This record gives sequence, structure tokens and C-alpha cells, in this order.
Amino acid sequence: MIIGTFTKKNQSYTGKLVTLTHCQAVTFQPAEKGVDYRVLIGDVEVGAAWKRTAKKTGEAYLSVKLDSPFLPAPVNCALIEQKDSGFILVWNRDEPKHD
Repeated sequence: MIIGTFTKKNQSYTGKLVTLTHCQAVTFQPAEKGVDYRVLIGDVEVGAAWKRTAKKTGEAYLSVKLDSPFLPAPVNCALIEQKDSGFILVWNRDEPKHD
């Protein structure tokens, strides 16, 4: 499910995160230590992102973890480049674990 659209300028990504209850401007800003990017809404850090490469296709993407006191649990996403339309933030619900 696509939950955001982004553009890249210099080393940062900017765009909108859209859910059923929120629409927020979000920035992926390069980090100096630890993670590759800090995910920000305004000046507030709401997540982190790491550079990854897809095993099957070799395509580069960002593995994103969003977290907030307003979320019941962290959300894992991927920021993926589209051939002709910038970048999309994709979220997939984890499959339930069967015993």
C-alpha cells in the first residue's frame, strides 16, 4: 500500500505521508551517525531509514521505520524509486505468525 510520495533534492527526500487519519509533510534528512537518514515531521524525528539493496532485483531502496507515541507499534516501510514519478513510500502489513 502506498502511503506517501516523495521527491529527491540533493541528498534529502521530501513529500507527504498520507494515512486514514493524517496527512503530514515529511523529510528524510541525511544523518551524521548511526542511521543513513532521520525521518522528520518539521523538527520532530519520527523515524529512521537505512540504505538497502533488493536481493531479487538489485534495486536500491530505503528501509524505513516510523515510530511515534501515537502509533501502537513501529511501522516498517520502504522508500522506492519509480521510473518516472519520483519515490513512493510503501507499507505492507506483516503476515500473522502461525503456531
